[in-house]
Amino acid sequence: MVLTNVGGSHISSLKNFPFDFYYNVDELSKKFAQVKFILQHEFQKWAEERYNKSDTIHVSLENSGSNPNYTIQYDTPYVDNLLKKYGMDKFNLKLNNSTIFKRIGIGTNGRDPVQGSENNDLKKFLSNELESNVEVMLITQEGIRGPIFERLTPMPYASHITNAASNITNKLKPYIAIHWRMEKGKLDLMSKCAEGLVTYIRNFSLTSGITNIYLATDYPLAEYEHNTPQSNTFEHIHEEHHIAMRILNSSLNINTWELRGSGIQGIFDKLILTRADYFISGPENCCRYKSTYTTQVKETREELFKNNGSIKNVIDWWGLY
Repeated sequence: MVLTNVGGSHISSLKNFPFDFYYNVDELSKKFAQVKFILQHEFQKWAEERYNKSDTIHVSLENSGSNPNYTIQYDTPYVDNLLKKYGMDKFNLKLNNSTIFKRIGIGTNGRDPVQGSENNDLKKFLSNELESNVEVMLITQEGIRGPIFERLTPMPYASHITNAASNITNKLKPYIAIHWRMEKGKLDLMSKCAEGLVTYIRNFSLTSGITNIYLATDYPLAEYEHNTPQSNTFEHIHEEHHIAMRILNSSLNINTWELRGSGIQGIFDKLILTRADYFISGPENCCRYKSTYTTQVKETREELFKNNGSIKNVIDWWGLY
């Protein structure tokens, strides 16, 4: 299995960083002992060293929309599109009009993992349809968000990232971590949201005795004048967002860590939010209230709270005053 590159919160052959820049491949190999992994640049070298190009098949896994059944469709070869869209020209592979292009619809369960007998049926179906004698199988997915089968625990992050995050948290401890993803917040409430957060944190610091505060946000703290958010889905920053952040900066002593781009920044923030003594998130109408990111932080903190008591809460929300 080729572990493709990473960058900007994505895993893709088009990205610039090797997979192990984000994730711990050794731990992944222990978790899936029967799978042999190879990094993209290693695979690329392997393909280049072959005298005869490896034959390929391209499979696109897709959500079937309103069709609840599994579907199979053979496509007219679209080699040019594959080369341009996915950058397959960087690999020494046999891609021509004889290459099989196959679309597989997995029913209407492309968003949530399927359960029980339906899970087994899908596994059997894909097992049969993906069986092939070709040397290289290229697989893409369209319209599928999240796991197809059962939910898995998150992939372990690379040790250079976790060690750096540990250094930060050890210096901050004890601390209150705030997650404010402004993206879905109502513009006319931004100032009130900021004022509510300031009031909440001041009161919380008095009662808890904790003064160190860490802020994770999609707002670009270091370069807000460039109007470039720390999220690929946060499209426009307005003056209301700037005013809200000025309220915070003028009222609280905030610690943060900002790297350019959403990928590595998001991983750092997630680790620091997870290990905080207290974790505070934004109320509805002030932020993106529900997200996979926040859920992952919450679930990890639930385990820490239950198992070793190293944290004081799972999650709380500030309010509007």
